[in-house]
Order: sequence, then C-alpha cells, then structure tokens
Amino acid sequence: MSTATPDVVVIGAGPAGCTTALAHARLGHRVLLLEAERKPPARLAGEWLHPQGVEVLRRLDVHVPTARPAQGFVLHPEDGGPPITLACPRGGRAATAHHRDLVTHLRDTAAGHPAITLVLGARATAVDHATVTYTQNGGPERSVPVERVVGSDGQASLVRRALRLAPAPALTVSRTAGLLLRGADLPTEGYGHVFAGGPGPALAYRVDDDTVRLTIDVPLRSPRSAQLLSYLKHAYLPVLPARLAAALRRALEDRAVQWAANRVRTRTFHGRGPYALIGDAAGTCHPLTASGLTIALRDAECLAGTHDVTGHGRRRQAAVRAHEHLAAAMHRLLSDSGHPTAALRASMYAILRTSAFERERMMRVLCAEEHRTLALGGAVLHVAAHALRGHLGGGPTRPPWRSTARTCGEYLDWLRWMSRVRHIPAHPPETADR
Repeated sequence: MSTATPDVVVIGAGPAGCTTALAHARLGHRVLLLEAERKPPARLAGEWLHPQGVEVLRRLDVHVPTARPAQGFVLHPEDGGPPITLACPRGGRAATAHHRDLVTHLRDTAAGHPAITLVLGARATAVDHATVTYTQNGGPERSVPVERVVGSDGQASLVRRALRLAPAPALTVSRTAGLLLRGADLPTEGYGHVFAGGPGPALAYRVDDDTVRLTIDVPLRSPRSAQLLSYLKHAYLPVLPARLAAALRRALEDRAVQWAANRVRTRTFHGRGPYALIGDAAGTCHPLTASGLTIALRDAECLAGTHDVTGHGRRRQAAVRAHEHLAAAMHRLLSDSGHPTAALRASMYAILRTSAFERERMMRVLCAEEHRTLALGGAVLHVAAHALRGHLGGGPTRPPWRSTARTCGEYLDWLRWMSRVRHIPAHPPETADR
C-alpha cells in the first residue's frame, strides 16, 4: 500500500479497475483504487477470459488458482448436424473462473502492490478538474487532485457523467438468465458450448469441478414474472443435452436464477484529457461472445502505456469494432427466426463445418485478435454468397426472378445493417419461436 500522493485514481475495483491499477503501478505510477462495496459483487458478471485476457493477467503476475483452462467453443446447431468446434486462434488458451474468485485475487494482488492504495467502502461523490472527492464508510469527504482519473465503475460511470457527455445510446436487446448447474456434465469438457434452437442462444462452460455456468439469452418479448420460469423450461430444455437439461430443470425448480439486461453501447468514446473510461464505462456488446472481460483488461493495459487518452480511445475503438459487429451479428443469427436470417444461419453452419480457414477467422474476430472490419466483411459476404447459391440451386427449376431479386434485397439489407460502424442497431423482432 502506498502512502504517497497518488498520480492516478481508479474508481471501481472490479476486474477492469484492478487491472488498470496494476498496469499503471507496473509502469511506476502511484495509484489510489476506490471501491464502494467491501465484498466482491454477487451479480451476474464476466467469468470467461479469451487468450488475450489470460496473457494480460500473466504479464501482471496475477495468478487465479481456481481458473480453469478452456480451448474455445463448440457450437451446437439446431439442424441436427454435428457440432462445430471453434478452437482458440493460434493454439491459445482461454480461462474461466467464478467472478468472485477473479475479483478477490485481483484485489488481493492490487492491495499487496507497494504503489497501490486500495480503499474498500469508498464511494466517489464528485469528479472535477482532475480532482476526485470520495467518502469512506460514510465518513467525511476527502478530495484528491491527480494526473489521471479512470472510470471503471460500470455503465452508470461517475466519470462518464463528469465529462458531460450527451446521453449515449444504450440499447437493451435482450435479457440474460444466469444459472449455476451443480453436478452437470458438458458434452466436451474444456470448451464453452453454445446451443442454438431456442428463442435465443444458450452458453455453458465449467467454472469449477462440480459446477457449470449456463447463461440463456431471453428475448424482451418473453413472458413476465410468474410465467417466466415455465417459459424457460418450455423453450430451452429441448435444445440442451439430457444431462444439462436435467440440471437446468432442477435449478429452475429451485428458482436459482440471476438476471441481467443485455445493453449494447458501442465503444466510440474512451475519455479525453485526464479522464479515461475502461470496461463497461466505455461501452458494451452482447455477452454471447464472452468478450467483456478481455476487452476491458486490454483497454486497461493499453491505457497505462500512453499519456494520450484521446489517441488511446481511437486505437481501442478500431481494435474492437469488428468484434462488436460480430457480437451483434451472432446474436441476430441465433435469435431471429425470420427469413433471410434462417438461410444465412444455415449457410454459416455449412461453411464453418467445412472450412478451417473460416473457423479460424471467426475465432480471431470473436477473441478480439482480428482488428480489421474487412476480415469480418469477407466472412459475411462468404455466408451471403453461399446462401444465395443455395437459393438459386435449391430445386429442380430455377426460382422466379422476383423471388431471387427479393432474396438479394434481403441479403443486401443484412449487409447494410452490418456496415453501420457508429451504432449497432437492434435487429428486427423475431417473427416466431423456433
């Protein structure tokens, strides 16, 4: 713990804030790390680290003993065909851990660093002229002038508000139901599993020897309150393997469900001057790609190495743009039952099953290791061309030209939707449950 005047104040000691503090301290800065809560949060939060996130922790000498290695994802289509294995790019390894374990070990590491002062129970009340005012445990206010203020305090960031930004468009696209399934087996251990065929995708991965985390994407139009658990049973049990389905049924009977809203806000602003935003304070994308932790940790490491917050923001915006598009596209592909999405989804399955190149390309974008939007555009064009060829050659006779023109127009609408780089809009509401 440092007793000297800090150079940097970081507001929020979740994974993003602790990593920000450690990355700055590693470069010789004195850091004051403020956290309003005294215990790690119990809410549904990030537990998956892509290979880049694992490497950030390794470089910061953070060891989470309960973390489990993961090799990538297995996609389970609803078409009855074989699952699709999507390995981490370049032989990398991901990792999973209970969120509370990750936060606990990061806070312990930060508290033990000689250049970091971690203050729990400290609530920031004002940020003005590079001065942070806070109270600890309801005591008197203290004001600290510093060279840099970092907001890692979530979507309702005090630092973001202090910058007097126009209200950022945060779009709620769905909800996530999170459950811990005890005694459950995964189809293939060492991978995350994505199950298609429900109203939204479901993601399952192991967090300890006896527990699998299951997150279910639930449409906003789903029933409310009393009917909701029954809806989950009816809509999602059929798409899961028998052992996972049985564990989900038990968890639903125990009403052991956590809920979170899936809000999308593209990362177009990371701060200016002495103020920087990290993690959810900078933006969010759909959690299906399990990328929030990794992007936040990379943001933190990159920020520590620069004096130019504006330039850092431009670089990080460019680094995650393709990934944000992929997250939006995958959510739409796996939750929209209308045409042409169903045809594009079938084409994606066919291409991923047969092309190692496309599997690698998708995982590079998904893991935020491929920064070029051109790479994602090429993958989308490949899927659209495959679907169009299927439409033209799908029967003994060629389809009428009006049908072909309409189909081409629908695919072009998809491509136009994907090309919007400033804001990822909501996809059209689903027309029916699959």
